[in-house]
Amino acid sequence: MIAVLYAVLTYRRRFETPLALPLSLVMAGAAEWALADAGVLAAPTPGLAAGFNYAIFLGTAIVVVGFFWHTTVSSGRRPPRPALMLIHPVLLVAVLATDPWHHAFYRHVEAGEYGFVVHPGPAYWAHTLYCYAMMATGMVLVIRAMRRAVRGQRRVYQWFLVGALAPTVGNLVTVFIDVDMHGLDLAPVLFLVSGVVWWWTDRSGVNSEPVPITYAQVISALSDAVMVLDPNGRFLDVNPAATKLLAAVNPAGGAVIGKQWQEVAGPHFTTMVADTGQTTIHGAAGDVYDFRVVKIEAVDGSCPGTVVVARDITELERLRAELTEQAMRDSLTEVFNRRHLTAVLQAQVRAAADGHPLSIVMIDVDHFKTVNDRYGHAVGDQVLVDLARQLTGSVREGDMVARYGGEEFVVVLPGTDAQAAAELADRWRRQCAARVVDTPLGALNVTFSAGVAQLTATGGPDNLLSLADEALYRAKRAGRDQVLVAEPTLSIVG
Repeated sequence: MIAVLYAVLTYRRRFETPLALPLSLVMAGAAEWALADAGVLAAPTPGLAAGFNYAIFLGTAIVVVGFFWHTTVSSGRRPPRPALMLIHPVLLVAVLATDPWHHAFYRHVEAGEYGFVVHPGPAYWAHTLYCYAMMATGMVLVIRAMRRAVRGQRRVYQWFLVGALAPTVGNLVTVFIDVDMHGLDLAPVLFLVSGVVWWWTDRSGVNSEPVPITYAQVISALSDAVMVLDPNGRFLDVNPAATKLLAAVNPAGGAVIGKQWQEVAGPHFTTMVADTGQTTIHGAAGDVYDFRVVKIEAVDGSCPGTVVVARDITELERLRAELTEQAMRDSLTEVFNRRHLTAVLQAQVRAAADGHPLSIVMIDVDHFKTVNDRYGHAVGDQVLVDLARQLTGSVREGDMVARYGGEEFVVVLPGTDAQAAAELADRWRRQCAARVVDTPLGALNVTFSAGVAQLTATGGPDNLLSLADEALYRAKRAGRDQVLVAEPTLSIVG
């Protein structure tokens, strides 16, 4: 009755876990087995007792089907096909139903103190051998899965083995050891132990996962490519992500297991497994990969193989470059910001040590506060954006435009002397003055003043900026809308 109750309760959870249905089948078989055993002891006639005795083996067949089903699912494999699992029970029923005519299952039956005594025939031993073979196969599957499982899941298998061991030992004692137990069959009784253990593991959270996780399942779920190589560099195993990666690297490579790394990986990745550590490799198509190489160490200190983990970081590198670029840019005008200007000036000053000229132009929009006060900050922002676009479209490759602060811009001109820089700045000044900005209050013309400075033999970035700023200040005081060159090479343009 306890086994029936457990079978019903477990069956009701069949949609919650794939282990529920095979467990309910095991307990239903144990219940039928126990009921048939009781019928043998209580039957009023030998014929009825013989019928109950034959019914015992239908229960054992159901138990074996449920047990093998459970162990197959628990070990991470697909459930066995129902048609294959039904072959043994169907044949068994046919043999038992016809046994009084051919005596292949029981060669002889005689009355005994507890029911009757049977003498097994070849079909009985074939049935017994099949049942133990299926049980042993299931136990092997569980043990193998336990060895492959992640540490936190191993106790699931350990408790399952504890639950399965009790009725197995009881059946071995009943069948093969000559002990007077007054007709008691230990196997169906001890299946209650299995039910209690499996119920406890399910309810206490020990078996909280429907199907325990194996290392193979974990590796297969990873988006990183995982490849295992032997000491000679041959592929021993790859996960699906690695198969996809290797197919992209070498479309004509085909199956990789057993092949050399150099054979499959291609010229871009050939040398990277020689040493352990992490490296970044750029593929032929512009893709970027992060490779980690780990040598496996055995207990005796030898190296039985290598694990290579690869990750496609092309998109990550693109985003990183984009963020780096954004960190160097002014958010409003999209030209470079002051921090990046400082870094570039330092590099350009070092590069100019070989005698090539280096000049800068510092630009300030005239009467910008008035523009903001009269036309609004939105118009003021548009003035700055238009000027930044004009300057960016007018410089050469290798020159740089940066927003220095507020309405000030700096243009860096490597390889250009002060006079040529002043001429460029004056051309930009005239272009700016000719542009018209449409506003709700009418057309707006904007001018700027500029100071030009050339790097001196003893100067640095700060000195260069100071000279340009001084020239700009003088241009403002001289009436604005003009370009002045810093002393000592003072000249006026415009």
